[in-house]
Amino acid sequence: MMKRILVIFCSFLPLMLQAQFGETIRTGRPGQAIGGFTLGKSVFQMQTGYNFNRIEQQAADLDVIVNNNVFRLGITEIFEVSGVINWQTESAKSDSLSTQVGGVSGTQLGARVNLAQNDGWLPTIGLQGRVLLKAQSEVYQRDKLGSTFIVATGNKLTDRLSMVTNWGLSWAGNDQNPRSFYVLNLSYGINERFGTFLEVYGNLEDFTANYDTGLSYLANDDFQLDFSTGWQGRDGKANWFIDMGLSWRLVWRSS
Repeated sequence: MMKRILVIFCSFLPLMLQAQFGETIRTGRPGQAIGGFTLGKSVFQMQTGYNFNRIEQQAADLDVIVNNNVFRLGITEIFEVSGVINWQTESAKSDSLSTQVGGVSGTQLGARVNLAQNDGWLPTIGLQGRVLLKAQSEVYQRDKLGSTFIVATGNKLTDRLSMVTNWGLSWAGNDQNPRSFYVLNLSYGINERFGTFLEVYGNLEDFTANYDTGLSYLANDDFQLDFSTGWQGRDGKANWFIDMGLSWRLVWRSS
């Protein structure tokens, strides 16, 4: 049995040791899915954006604005570390009342490792884990540390069409049961500069399906702009959002 495991591991090893660095920036924006690739050694990347979410409720309409900031650093060709800082503002409006709260809504520290790259039937495979910290504003404070884990896969279907899947578990840190979730993403490269995608995502326990789509624009090899919009409505309640942001990287790899 051990010999079989060793043979399987050795067959995957060349794929695991291939360089991760891409000639153009690879980013988790736009959309919900993350890829299985890491940045590659000696690369720093920032992904930032603003999400404007309108939720129409019976008691009051809720407007949520989230500034999401992801910082990534490639340590080796297949391993990176990352951090997240989110700032959120919530405004509730009804006929007779208007309230607003806001502050740091989420901080995370974590890492990602690439386990395999797409080769025929074998997809790109990545594993990401992050700790959900307690460093939030009082209104968003969690009782305990939380965590989230994602297995990401990717397949290049044609020269321009790719499919990415995410399968994850998340603990909020508020004595809640873990939440399992999924993301299915189809991405299409329109040309060398523009790309688009379609996604469906949601929870697995009480299965939900949400949808989003958008565009990305590669300004140069290290800088990308994006825009997306989505619908998270359920039980006839409107819940839609628009999202816009950018990603950039700093590369200091030796030639």
